Amino acid sequence: MSSNIRRDLEQRAQEAILKNIVENYKQQGKDWLNDPSIKKTVWERVFFSVASALSLGGNIVVSGAIAIFVNWLLAVPVFFVWLIAQVILLYLAANNEKSHARVVEEMLRPKIQFNPASIQDRNIQAKVDEALRYWELIQNTVTKSGEVSMRDRFERTTSEVTHWLQAVYDLAARVDKFQLNQVIKQDMQRVPADIRNLEQKLARERSPEVKRQLERTIADKQRQLQTLQSLEDSMEKAGYQLDSTISALGTIYSQLLLVGNKDEEGSRVNRLEDEISEQVQRLEDLREAMDEVYQSAR
Repeated sequence: MSSNIRRDLEQRAQEAILKNIVENYKQQGKDWLNDPSIKKTVWERVFFSVASALSLGGNIVVSGAIAIFVNWLLAVPVFFVWLIAQVILLYLAANNEKSHARVVEEMLRPKIQFNPASIQDRNIQAKVDEALRYWELIQNTVTKSGEVSMRDRFERTTSEVTHWLQAVYDLAARVDKFQLNQVIKQDMQRVPADIRNLEQKLARERSPEVKRQLERTIADKQRQLQTLQSLEDSMEKAGYQLDSTISALGTIYSQLLLVGNKDEEGSRVNRLEDEISEQVQRLEDLREAMDEVYQSAR
């Protein structure tokens, strides 16, 4: 995949992820159209827009021309009629759902966390690239469908697949981060050696007080080692889960090609969506478990 094609594909995925974030925001905030901060931003953009400035400038020129060449008494009502019309237009524009949606998009855009190019491990990056390729195939299959009903039917499916792609990236990024963490790597080699040395010292020690301190230190080191091993196990499990997820994405794509446009195919679509949701939940559960273990290992 060339760098330009890859970059374009990543941008498409980022826009789809943003769409999911916006839709989730709308669902969580049923009264999002009345959000004061959003309404304020919309009003400012509408009022200070280029179109408003040009309209005001044009009206001043026309009113001035009428006042000079016709009658200044006629210019006053013309100006006020425009002013009333402009206020109405501004009000309608400021209360337009699309205007609010654009503001929400810009507000939530920084929340996008999808940058496959930042993953340094080539094997992990290859897995994310493969997931991205399947995401593109699924998106294109639905988009190129000649039936509007087909596209509508799979709207939730494509949204879930985008959610799935985000979950794949999140998990892959955490595995990559772990593999790059030199402190964790050093601890994995150092802590077992420390425990062996401390146990040898404990066996030779005669002082009860020193022995008690050594026992406490060994217990602390063993807890640290247990946490490190749990983290290593989680990372290994994550690698297998990524492989499983890629295979599942390929299966979903193959099944999608078999779905027809008839109403009786609805049950198959529902099964596909349920399977996707289940896979996403597995990825997210594993990611949360990894985060918890990783924090305790630091």
